Amino acid sequence: MFDSSSDPIVNIPIAIPFDEADQVDHDALSRNVERWLKTPAQGFLVGSQTGEEWFLSEAEKLAAARTVGQTLGQQQVLLGGIDCPSITETLRRAEAFAEAGAGMVRIRFPRGESTIESYFKQVLARCPVPVLLMHQPEPASFGLAGRPAASPEVLAAVTNSDNVFGYVTDHDLRFESRVRDLVAPEKRFWICNGSIILQGTLIGCNGTTTAFSNIWPEALRSLLKLGMEGRFEEAWPLQKQIQKIDSIMLPWLAAGVKASLKLLGFEGMRPRNPVAPMPSEEVAKLETAMRDAGLLDH
Repeated sequence: MFDSSSDPIVNIPIAIPFDEADQVDHDALSRNVERWLKTPAQGFLVGSQTGEEWFLSEAEKLAAARTVGQTLGQQQVLLGGIDCPSITETLRRAEAFAEAGAGMVRIRFPRGESTIESYFKQVLARCPVPVLLMHQPEPASFGLAGRPAASPEVLAAVTNSDNVFGYVTDHDLRFESRVRDLVAPEKRFWICNGSIILQGTLIGCNGTTTAFSNIWPEALRSLLKLGMEGRFEEAWPLQKQIQKIDSIMLPWLAAGVKASLKLLGFEGMRPRNPVAPMPSEEVAKLETAMRDAGLLDH
């Protein structure tokens, strides 16, 4: 579990590597995680849109979680991603992730406001590990805000419940600033996107879980720290570099993240069939932006 001195926290929603037979490459996964362990990242999530969660069976997610957990050190936390409207099934998945070594689960708010409070009242009371809540009503729409899952009052009331570690915003910062005002200070409040890290700190965010965490976790932690300290002018050039890379990468979703990671030398960075790789002309633009940011050798 993250200790009280961990903030700001960068969590990586892991891009899952696949081999040429379109199977999860566990050896590559271990080596990729070992590379990330050399960065300031502290959380590692298996089961996210960045990790192509809808292309993985439950058995594959749990096997990947075990591989990641075996590679992590004492200072890092394994998280399991859950997106399920059923209370019974959510709890079963949470127990399975806990048995696989997860110290926390990330649960998306169900899409249906009328059931949210009842859902979490039962899930949180029985979940075997703490919960990170994710407000992501349209998870496949990277970088775009969806219709809110519920009112700020409902989202905050759930976040303030026992067994909740914290909350991850969606992209509508006006809306999320209202949620932040209602959430207890001791609950973590994380921004969802690398291009709005500084803006997130302005509304009180103290961590992030975002596709961009795969690419440059050091920069995200630096931005969070600078923003939390009010050093915005100093931080702005770095935020602009991230925005430039993100604007090229993110429209291609997980394929774009994997193209960035492949340029950095990570293994197994092919999207799962039938998703096509990022087009070569877009990869060339991405490479230039990453080189300009100092991420690649000139």
